Amino acid sequence: MQFWALIVDSFRESRDRKIFWVMLAISLIVAAAMACFGFAPGKVTVLFGMWEFKTDHFTIMGRLRADLIATIMVDVVLDLVFGWLGVVLAIIATAGFFPAFMERGTVDVILSKPMSRWAIFLGKYLGSMVFILLHAGVFVLLTFLVVGVRWGIWLPGYLLAIPLMVALFSYLYCVSVLVAVYFRSTVASVIITLGAWFAFAGVQGVGDAFQQFPAWQENRIAYSAVKTARWITPKTADITYLAKTWAGATVGTELFGEPEDEQGQEMMRTAGAIEAERMQMSPVATVGSSLLFEAVVVLLGMWKFSRRDY
Repeated sequence: MQFWALIVDSFRESRDRKIFWVMLAISLIVAAAMACFGFAPGKVTVLFGMWEFKTDHFTIMGRLRADLIATIMVDVVLDLVFGWLGVVLAIIATAGFFPAFMERGTVDVILSKPMSRWAIFLGKYLGSMVFILLHAGVFVLLTFLVVGVRWGIWLPGYLLAIPLMVALFSYLYCVSVLVAVYFRSTVASVIITLGAWFAFAGVQGVGDAFQQFPAWQENRIAYSAVKTARWITPKTADITYLAKTWAGATVGTELFGEPEDEQGQEMMRTAGAIEAERMQMSPVATVGSSLLFEAVVVLLGMWKFSRRDY
């Protein structure tokens, strides 16, 4: 019971922050902006029909291409708005939880209760997961309903983006908590966590480059090092590919017209083939290895929290 109360208390703490309401407002604004657009066979409308553009790009055999609509939802709406802006705001909103919690006068009261330190640590940690679960749920549900009601395309697999967004946040939040436990600094938690995010994405980007340019693989030492680093670090970019697969999306290159020059066409085909291959990845492998990294980092943070003098 005390464990659950600690989770609820952490969520209430996040709810009292202004960023909580900013994120809710962003979800409502994005859903309202999406509703201003309309997709129909052979045309796209803006501002509820004020402007109309004739195009067959989103139409096949007289019907809307659900796979392209799903690609727009994941690549443009989910990835850019929630996957980047939303997660950054969530990191900022939750980075101060542990530093504030570990201040004298606050942690003393909690530690006086008949709970182990690891249970206290996990309670605070899971409270932040509830924070991001709520916002991911609101954002995905609102955008899901707009696509279904306004555009006439229902994408049930898109709803699986909710746990995927929570997983993405957890890959990064474990770093934030570890830094907070060691340094008790909100600023350090935010900066190092964002730096770690760019590092994780960089490792995956280099791995993609090795796939796109097979000649690079001739350097076996570098290629093996990149493959090892890619397996160890959280695969933040894979979240988008999993969301696209489960939503029934196609590769992102199909959102754009075919380049006129032959070199551009070849590069687009290669990029599309690599993305299609990534979309066939095993969710167990990518999520499992990422959660293993998170578990190790959380255990380190828990160990430090349990041994620290207060």
